[in-house]
Amino acid sequence: MSAAGNLMILGASARAAAFSALRAGLKPWCADLFADADLQARCPAMRLPPDTYPQGFADLMQTELAGPWMYTGGLENYPQLVRKMAARRPLWGSAASALVACRSPAVWREHLQKEYLPSPRCLPYGAPLAAPGQWLLKPLRSCGGAGIQFFDGDHTRPRSGVYLQEYIQGESCAALFLGSGFSADLLGVTRQLVGEDWLRARPFCYCGSIGPLPVDRVLKHALQRLGTALASHCPLMGLFGVDCVVRDGVPYPVEINPRYTASAEVLEYAANVPALALHAVAFDPQALPEDARPLPELRPGLVGKAILFARQTLDFPADGPWREAIEQPDDIWQLPAFADIPHPGECITEGKPILTYFVRGESEEDCREKLKLGAAALEQRLFG
Repeated sequence: MSAAGNLMILGASARAAAFSALRAGLKPWCADLFADADLQARCPAMRLPPDTYPQGFADLMQTELAGPWMYTGGLENYPQLVRKMAARRPLWGSAASALVACRSPAVWREHLQKEYLPSPRCLPYGAPLAAPGQWLLKPLRSCGGAGIQFFDGDHTRPRSGVYLQEYIQGESCAALFLGSGFSADLLGVTRQLVGEDWLRARPFCYCGSIGPLPVDRVLKHALQRLGTALASHCPLMGLFGVDCVVRDGVPYPVEINPRYTASAEVLEYAANVPALALHAVAFDPQALPEDARPLPELRPGLVGKAILFARQTLDFPADGPWREAIEQPDDIWQLPAFADIPHPGECITEGKPILTYFVRGESEEDCREKLKLGAAALEQRLFG
C-alpha cells in the first residue's frame, strides 16, 4: 500500500471524503476551513485560516507525512495552485489542465456539441441576449451553487468572473462517475436538494441529496454518454460529478465537479458504492490494503442527506444529540445521524451551514419528509 495508506485531503470541507477514505482502509490527514469535531474524532485534521485560503494549502505539501494528496470542493477553481501542488506530491485527482477545461462552460459545452449531446446555452457577460428565455448569472469560480442568481437583463453594472447560462426548467439531479481519462463508468444518481427554504438555504444553494434514484434505460444511456464525453475530452480521472437538470427524460449538464462530490457519500451508505476505494485504485492499483474489510450487507431503501443553514447567528451548543457521533463514533459504514459537527461554542453566522444530518427512507418522498421533520426538530433545539 502506497506510503502506508496515507492520504492528504485538502479543500473547503474534507469530512465526507475523509470518512470515505476510512471506509476504504486508508489513513486520511485533512486540512479544510472547518476541522469539524466529528472529523477530528476520526483522524488528524487542521483548520486552514480563512485569510490564507486557498493558497495556504501549498505550504502543507512540505509536511513530513508521506503519500499522495487529493482535493475536495473548491480547489477545482484554482488549477494553477493544483498544478503547483501536484509538482510537489503525487495527486490523486484530475490534473490542472483537466480543471481548466471542465470548469470553462464554453469549453465543455463545445465538446458536448461535437458529440450531439444537449447542454444549456452559455454566453459571456455583456453579450446580447438574442435568444428568448430565462438566464442565470453564474460565477466562473462556483462551488455549491453560491452566487448564482437569475439575470435581470442589466448589462450596465460592471461585473467580473461571471457568465450567463440558459435556465433549464426540470428536476435537479447529480450523477457520479469514475473516469479513466478516456471513458467513464456511471456509479449512481441522486436527487439534489437546492435552495430549500425549510433548510434556510439561499436560492440555488446546494443543501442535500437523496438517493440512489432509479433511472430508466434511456436516461442511464444518456448519462453514460455524457460522462464518457466529458472524461475523454477534458480529460477526467477518478471520481467526478455532473450536476444536471432532467427535462422530458433528457439530462442537461449545468456544472462539472471534477472531484469527490457532496452526494457521493449518499451512494456509499445507500448502495455500497466504495467511492474513495475506486478513486484510489484509479491512480494506484496497489493503493488499498490487502486485508480491506468486505462491504457490509446492503440495506434496502434510500438515504437522505441535508445541510441546515443558520436562520440567525448562534453559538453552537455543547450538548445535543450530535454529541454521540463525536464521543462514541459508530462503525465507519454505519450511517451517522449527524456529521460536519461544529465545535462547542463556535459562532455560526446567519446564512452559514450549521451541520449535516442523515435519514433512511423507503422512497424519495419518505426521505424528504423525514428530512423536513429533522430540520424542524433541529431548529427548535438550536433556536427555540
